[in-house]
Formats: sequence, structure tokens, C-alpha cells
Amino acid sequence: MRLQLTEKPGASHLEENLTLFAGLLRSEGLPVGTAEMIDALKALEKVDLSSRPQFKATLQATMVKSRRDQAVFAKVFDHFFLTPGQQLICEEELDRRELDFKRRLEEANRDLQFKGEALQLSPEELQQYSALSTERRSQLKEFMQKTENGKNVEPRFKPILETIVKSHLRYCRNRDEEQRIRPEGLGDADGSGSGGGAEDYLRERDIAAIATSELPVAEQLLQRLSRKLAIKILRRRRSGPRSGPLDFRRSIRDNMQYGGVIFNIRRRPKRRSRQQILLLCDVSASMKSYSTFVIHFLYGLHEAVRDLSCFSFSDNLENLDAEIKGKVALNRLLDRVIRRSKNWGGGTDLGLALGRLMSDYPDRVNQKTTLIVVSDTKTVALEQSLKELKKIKELVRRVIWLNPLPLDRWADYRSVTLVSEMVEMWPCSTISQLEGVLAGRL
Repeated sequence: MRLQLTEKPGASHLEENLTLFAGLLRSEGLPVGTAEMIDALKALEKVDLSSRPQFKATLQATMVKSRRDQAVFAKVFDHFFLTPGQQLICEEELDRRELDFKRRLEEANRDLQFKGEALQLSPEELQQYSALSTERRSQLKEFMQKTENGKNVEPRFKPILETIVKSHLRYCRNRDEEQRIRPEGLGDADGSGSGGGAEDYLRERDIAAIATSELPVAEQLLQRLSRKLAIKILRRRRSGPRSGPLDFRRSIRDNMQYGGVIFNIRRRPKRRSRQQILLLCDVSASMKSYSTFVIHFLYGLHEAVRDLSCFSFSDNLENLDAEIKGKVALNRLLDRVIRRSKNWGGGTDLGLALGRLMSDYPDRVNQKTTLIVVSDTKTVALEQSLKELKKIKELVRRVIWLNPLPLDRWADYRSVTLVSEMVEMWPCSTISQLEGVLAGRL
């Protein structure tokens, strides 16, 4: 819902619209909370709401903390709060679409008739028919006409025809969904079109665009890739040198029989330790899908990783270890870790999360730890977040930052530029990118 500024503010649902507007500002990284909302409402009582310049200036004065955020505020304001002229255009467009929708349903009712009576179809089924291509609609109408003009076809045949039409519409809908999962030409080599084609397509698809119906295939793909990476890590570790540094004392003692001449060199056994990984996931609205996939992928590396801890954050920090230690399907993991998380839907405060991580879990933050952060860097209190990031970087072995934002948009965000100067940051919006980044750095 967007607010149209009128002379009757009581009819504009001001509080609801300001709440939605503040949520959009938070999603763009502006630190807008309850205090700013209260200040804005109090200040708006003193201005003329019918004056767009006064209204905009009041919101900017109460919600924007720095000059660099003014451009973001102006862009969101113009998009959300429409002028009367823009509002009229939107209403006319909505009316046109509604009339077009009704017209298509009426045409569908006229087309889908038997013996002069319309078939008993739901509005959703009529809409599905109107969405078919011209060729498919013509084929279906031709089938109904042939059936109606057939020999010994009586009106009591109507329920059977309704069942056939409904089944055909359901088949078309399922086929369209299948085509979205596996486009034409991505089948298996044997032409069966099962398995590999869909997985190849999902590897390169943006994770946020993967539908619920595609999760089973995506889960199988993640499991296979994580097992493959775990085997690669273990093989690389075992193929390395098995002996450690020179053991001078043992070498002298074992060569005393030769009069102190060193013939046999003794070395200390090399200690082999699996990696310790600390995963920190942003679970704000724009990040939930990416974080879930990374969690699922990394927990498939349990054989190659000595210790794996997982935390989520938005406006607070939450330990997820107890929730995800068991083997959970991807769709259930999305529900358990993200939707039931206490952080779900809050504003993003990276600095607070990093500070609590160092103070409350000091045993997880040490020189053996590889910290993996999954976030688009959009956070409130950016300067404080950078200070906390610098502190934790000095405490851990390595920081790997996975950013789902497209690489060509990184320059548009100041937070991305500053964070990437401090730690190694990699684009990670697809399963293929996730595999490539972790395969080369674990």
C-alpha cells in the first residue's frame, strides 16, 4: 500500500504506511527503528501533510542519520509515496488490468460450454485456460466441439467432459512448472531428460529464484557436491608429507652408536587436524534462501571438518548448532532454521552480531577458526560493524565473505566496497559459485 498525500490525512493510514516505508529503508541499510518512527509521527503532527515538500523534509530529518543516506532515502520516498498524478495513473492501470482479467474470464466461459451450458470450472481453472497459448486453446475448443457434435452424445455427458477439461488444464500447469525447472535442451545424454538436466540448470540459477518444487532436486545436488568436496579435502590432506620438523634430540640419541655421526634422521610426527569452521549467516528477508543453502552445503562436509559451528544474525545473534545437528531435508531446514529463527524479519546489525560472537563464544574464535560470513553487507551502524570486523579478523585464521549480490552491483554499495577492502569477498548467488569458492579455500 502506498500513501497518497491528501488534505484528509485520517483516511491515508499514515501509521501503516510509515511502518512499510521504514521497512524498505531498513532493507536498504538505513538505521531506522522504533525511536525514529516515534520521532517522525510526532514531527508530522506539526506540518501540513498535504504539502509534499514539508512531508518529505520531515521524514528525512527524523529518519536519515547521515548525508550519504539521503540519496537512498529520496529514491525510496519517490517510489513509495506517490503524487496524486502518479496515484491516478496507477489506479487507472489497476482498473484496466481488472477489466482485462474479467474480459478473459468471460471469454473462457463462452469458449468452455457444452450444449449451451458453461462448464462448472473454478476461477483458477478459467484463468489457467485464458493463460494458454492460442494454439492450445484452439485444440481444446476443437476437441469440445467434436465431442458435442458426436453421435449419441447427451447432456448427461457434461460431468465427464468437465473432468477431462480439468485434467487437461492441470496437465498444462504441471508441464509449465516442469519446463521452468528443466528448460528444453537440458536433458540427459540418453534423451530421458531426468536427473542431470535439472541439476545442471539449478547449478547456474540464482538461489533466491529456486522454487519450493525444485528443492528436492537441489538437495540431491548439494549432497553430491558436498560429498565430492569432502573427499577432495581428505585426499589432499592424506597426500601431503607425513613427517614433521626435525627431532634433534631423537636423532642424536639414535646415532650415538655411530660415534655421533648422523646417519639416521628422526622427525616429529606431523599433526593432522581437521578444520574448524564458524559459519555466520544473515537471515534477513533478502538473505534467507542463500544462508539456508550454505548451511546445508557445509554440513555435508562433516567428515572433513573437525568442528563446525553455525550462527544466524539480523538484529541479534542466535546459536543454531542445536537446531541443525541432525540431518534435515532442505525444505525442513528452511522452515526450522529460518522461519522459526528468533532473528527472522529483524533489522540487520552486523556489528552487534560480531561483538556478541567474540564476547559470548570466545572458544569458537581463535587462530584455528575459518570464519565464513554469508551476507550482502547491508547493515545498520556500518562504521561500528567495520570496527568489530577488524577485531575478529585479528583473532581468527581466515575470513571468507560470501556475497549474493551480483558482481556488477558491488560498486553501488559503500558497505560492499569497505568490507571487501578488509576481507576476501566472493560472489555467491548460485550453487555453482558456492561450490567453486569453497572448493578452492577449504
